[in-house]
Amino acid sequence: MWTWACVCALSVLTACGDDEKPADDPNTAQGDKCEAGQEVCEVTQNITSGTTWTKDHTYVLKANVFVKDATLKIEAGTVIKGNYNTSLAITSSAKIDAQGTAAAPIVFTSVIDPGSRQAGNWGGLVLLGKAPINVQGGVDNIEGYPESVDTQYGGEDASHNCGTLKYTRIEFAGFRLGGNNELNGLTLGGCGSATVIDYVQVHRGLDDGVEMFGGTANLKHIVITLPDDDGLDWDQGWTGKAQFVVVQQNRLVGNHGIEADNSASSPNALPRSNPTLWNVTLVGSDLPKGNAAQTQGGAILRVGTAGSINNAIITYFNDFAFDVAGPESIAQANAGTLSVKNASFWSSKVAYDSSTFFVKSSSDGSDFSEWTKFGTEAEASNRVEDPKLTKALYKANTAPNFKPDAALVGGAPPADGFFDASATFRGAVGDVNWLDGWTAFPES
Repeated sequence: MWTWACVCALSVLTACGDDEKPADDPNTAQGDKCEAGQEVCEVTQNITSGTTWTKDHTYVLKANVFVKDATLKIEAGTVIKGNYNTSLAITSSAKIDAQGTAAAPIVFTSVIDPGSRQAGNWGGLVLLGKAPINVQGGVDNIEGYPESVDTQYGGEDASHNCGTLKYTRIEFAGFRLGGNNELNGLTLGGCGSATVIDYVQVHRGLDDGVEMFGGTANLKHIVITLPDDDGLDWDQGWTGKAQFVVVQQNRLVGNHGIEADNSASSPNALPRSNPTLWNVTLVGSDLPKGNAAQTQGGAILRVGTAGSINNAIITYFNDFAFDVAGPESIAQANAGTLSVKNASFWSSKVAYDSSTFFVKSSSDGSDFSEWTKFGTEAEASNRVEDPKLTKALYKANTAPNFKPDAALVGGAPPADGFFDASATFRGAVGDVNWLDGWTAFPES
């Protein structure tokens, strides 16, 4: 069961009515309702029946809200605000149908007033499904919550549908229960290939921007700006696809543009993480080596992950561009199942060469050389070249531009029904700036 608490425009508490509405009324939940004209609806309990959130209300999360055995539909233009220690989780028995538009995106943000917001003001958005993951027993509990039946994900349905998320912004999210037990801006656990994640921005999250825990879900038109940790993170056997991915790292606290794992406890567990990425832009903080608050690298692929990164720009990272760490991931690189092609690398402050362009595996003590395997002499499609993307750097501006000054030609993505095969440029943004209109980059 779930209930509404309704607050009028003057912020005076108004009791929810007890009279029944027709069963198909989108704002009715077992007799509770939001009155027309009231501004704020407080969501205090789990959602267990089909529900629609409409753009004429602002929805305020007052708890960790789980959607169970139901579909939550969110209209274009709707605003959802989270309090500290609150989140919205779509369990594996439920779906989300959140389809904004470029002119009217759906916004998940902090309940705190603009100007005082910061990363970690609320928990974030979690989608859980029944697609395969590589943990023993095939089922796990998602990070960030105490374990319960509601937090479980994983299974055998590779095409499981967690729902649709389009033209959606998630701001100032993420919280940490302790250790590595954290919620991200957007967390997908075991979501399957029928899930649609397209035109989604995660801005100023406390942990990672988007984390994929196994599954087969695909990502498209993803913008991750100023996360406190990594941009795109995957593990537990994610085998999906991604195209048009932007990561802009934070100047002081951001870590890796991409952090990729197979399984920390069993690096060769199956299904092995093996996503295919095309048209990726990873932008670092462009600080001199050693001046960042922590190591900042473009992409680190480790503990057994495979994967393919194509048509990428990896630029302005002050420590390294690309690191393959650990014997199991090195084995994938040597076998050709971990690759980077048609990529451009650059930094205006680090003299990238065979010793500094790629990490020479000093992080794991091996003698594997990323430069020898993926450098310009080994992979002719990779280049050291200035993408002219300084306007994409974080400089306390609210309008970064991720389109290079001149197009950098790459390869042709596969025409498989998901990838846009016409995107033969390097990086996430070509002639059309698909970020226009629906993204935002507030400081606080």
